[in-house]
Amino acid sequence: MKDKALLPMLFIMLTLPLVTSGWIGHGVTVGEKGDIITAISNGTGFHTLVSPMMRANVTWNCSFSVKTIGTKSIFVEAGYFSSNGSFLFAKTPKLIGKGSFEWKSISILVPAYKNADLSALIFVINGSGKAEITNFTCKKAIFSSKITHPTPRPSSEKHSPTALPQGTTKNTKKLVINDTGVSVVILLNGTYHPGGTIRADFFITNKVGTLNEIDIRLDVYYFGVKVFSYSHPSWREYPAGKTVHIYQEAKLPIITPPGRYLLKFYITPEGRETKVVSTEITVLPNSTWFVLMSIIIGIIAGTVYALIHRDRYLRWIINPYKEFTVGQKFVFFAIIGLIVSAIILALGAENYANDVAIFVYYLLLVGVLNLWVEYFEPKWDNEEIRKGFSVLLLAGLSYLSKDALTPYLYVTLLILGIIILGLSLKRKISKRRRRRTKKQGSKLSEIESIGETPEGFIIFREMGDNDEGQG
Repeated sequence: MKDKALLPMLFIMLTLPLVTSGWIGHGVTVGEKGDIITAISNGTGFHTLVSPMMRANVTWNCSFSVKTIGTKSIFVEAGYFSSNGSFLFAKTPKLIGKGSFEWKSISILVPAYKNADLSALIFVINGSGKAEITNFTCKKAIFSSKITHPTPRPSSEKHSPTALPQGTTKNTKKLVINDTGVSVVILLNGTYHPGGTIRADFFITNKVGTLNEIDIRLDVYYFGVKVFSYSHPSWREYPAGKTVHIYQEAKLPIITPPGRYLLKFYITPEGRETKVVSTEITVLPNSTWFVLMSIIIGIIAGTVYALIHRDRYLRWIINPYKEFTVGQKFVFFAIIGLIVSAIILALGAENYANDVAIFVYYLLLVGVLNLWVEYFEPKWDNEEIRKGFSVLLLAGLSYLSKDALTPYLYVTLLILGIIILGLSLKRKISKRRRRRTKKQGSKLSEIESIGETPEGFIIFREMGDNDEGQG
């Protein structure tokens, strides 16, 4: 529960734009019908709905009724803003409910905070679906003379790195960027286990003027190969001379290979140069990883055995596959990709599952295009040549998604497509030559010698032809 509650905090911290009066949706479509506010989310991930703004020097007691249809979960939290509507921070979110549920009555306290100008309730909707809110009221609970001072997360006040929940131990890595315009301290652990949570804390101090955006990017390398990349702009106010604490959490997939990983952080303040800092972390295997690897090795060994003895075990798949058209073969591999994507997602590797799903979509697209050609049966169609062009089209689509898909994929597809196309063209040319040779051979007629002239020339005639000629 704790990990799930932290994710909405991070989402709001990094993605909430400037807000105005009234109900504001970020990633949701907001509507009003009578006294019912509806927020419809059509995408995955976390999306927010912000209530009308209130004065932050007053503690408010807010009550409302809420119900959801189709969402994974919904949270609510107190949020604080500057006078121009820039998001400052939010308190720890409260889980309202999971999945679909009927009307629930909720009360939540929004404490006053002297360093903010405005406050509001922020509803965090996880996943696609609809949330409905009614009977929304906020009444003063404590006057400004009794202002409380909640601890914000993240906070625009200065923090000591030793105040981190994970602590600063011998296992903690500390990365420092110290520039004339900005300084950044990044803290994270040095060792992790598959299935564990990796957290990076950023302490950013802007030294000059006011920044409204800092882009943060992370590239992860394993044996020199980029295996993961993450980037997100942090939209918020970075006043000069103040330290802002933000953090990122992610769960390592259970199938994460053990070993040393190189992490490169790219920090780009708006209008300034990018600063790069890197470190290494170590992933150590645990019992869960060994069990999972044993299962995977067993599945691979069983698959190899079945392929070797395919006439006994796989003929019920291979025989129908041989009868598939080009379009049906692409759709067949798309179905296999969907199954693989579901398995990868179940193992916790959501990013890789998304990449497989993207490739599955391309397989379906190419398969459907082939099925259309096969349906109309044009005279110019050649199945082998069409197969080569289909693989090249798949390589081109993969290249357009190179930020998500590995370059090895579209390079391999490009080479494979060229080979298939080359072999099919070679077969076609050879077939034409054989056909031409056969046609020319059928035109040769038998000749018969019928005499000799006094000069020694042979007189002959074609069989079935009454004309005579000399040679």
